[in-house]
Amino acid sequence: MTLLQRNRAQWDRIGFLLSWVLVFLIPWGDMLLLPVQVQFSRVFTIVAAAAWIPLLWRRRSLRPLESPHYWMLLFVLWVGVTVIETAEPDRALRRVLSFTQLFLNAWLLHQSVQSRERYHKLLVAWVLGCCVCLAGQMYNFMLDIRQGDGRCTAPGFDPNDLAVTLVLGIPAAWQVSLQEKARRWLFLMYIPAAVAGTLLTASRGAALTLAVVLLLPLSGMAKATAKGIAGVAAVAGLCIFLLSSLSEEAAFRRLSTIGDQVSSRDLNGRIDIWLKGYAAFMDHPLTGVGAGGFENAIGAARGNGMAAHNALLGVAVEHGTVGLFLFVGALGSLIRRAWRNEWGERRFWVFLLAAWAIAAMSLSWENREMTWLLWGLCAAQPKQTGTRHPRIVIWRSHAQTSATA
Repeated sequence: MTLLQRNRAQWDRIGFLLSWVLVFLIPWGDMLLLPVQVQFSRVFTIVAAAAWIPLLWRRRSLRPLESPHYWMLLFVLWVGVTVIETAEPDRALRRVLSFTQLFLNAWLLHQSVQSRERYHKLLVAWVLGCCVCLAGQMYNFMLDIRQGDGRCTAPGFDPNDLAVTLVLGIPAAWQVSLQEKARRWLFLMYIPAAVAGTLLTASRGAALTLAVVLLLPLSGMAKATAKGIAGVAAVAGLCIFLLSSLSEEAAFRRLSTIGDQVSSRDLNGRIDIWLKGYAAFMDHPLTGVGAGGFENAIGAARGNGMAAHNALLGVAVEHGTVGLFLFVGALGSLIRRAWRNEWGERRFWVFLLAAWAIAAMSLSWENREMTWLLWGLCAAQPKQTGTRHPRIVIWRSHAQTSATA
């Protein structure tokens, strides 16, 4: 290896390390806020992107974008266009900057994943980041710090956001455990811990999402070995034990009201918000009310933090049918990309994207970092083991040109 090649390899490792840290930070970003009330992970994205500029110059090539990235990029550009329609220009500008940063996250992951090994390491970083969330929740649980209805969450986290973050980490932990033979049980232990953490948040939407992701280990039982079946049985037994241990928790009793909430058509006021949101969408069906204009559109008082509690509805109201088409198009493109993988990887991503879709029906997660982390990893995943992706040469030195002539 020449000196130039070693120099490029060193820069490449630095760039991947920055991406690994970014993936590690995103799940617990709500726990780490800067004095200006901005998540540190969002600021770190800018730092990582700035560091990637000299890296790409040294590497002199780009990994070409995949189909999902074009859908994401078109959606972000459309968000910028809808600023014209909004009655909240300051909030709209912040929303545009937020989506731009989120697309930058997905692009950085795409550039840093060059092999199956690196893709696997980013999944490990994701699971470890979720473990930090669990540690924060355990800290509050030990100090008996609760929110309304006895709900236990991590510092800085809304209980529903924490619950879905933990649940989405379960498929990732399972997938990593299939590759980490020596440390498999360390990642498998995340599953019952995440189940317990989800129950402590008493998030009803997350409980439904949890029911979906727990089907992932069961879906592979037909091809599992005796050792694998024993492992699934042990994890399931531990989950049942934790379930029974937490049955007396006040937060756990809140979960038993799911049926009553559905039958009464209330869902903690969400039904009323959805009806008002639908009416606002019908008033501006094509282009929407503009980025950041949901509260104003449904007549909510400014600054009360009123959210759509539904990602698709939030996109439809603020960005219209065009924005909704682009947003759903990105999700559809990700599903199509996942479906082209081998059976194990395909199963993992189909379950994960389905779980995200269920969670997004009750959460405004269209501009959450966890959403775009999931989308970015799905779009960046290698197609085959050992395959290196084609690259676009952006600059070639005179010495290289002479050598290839």
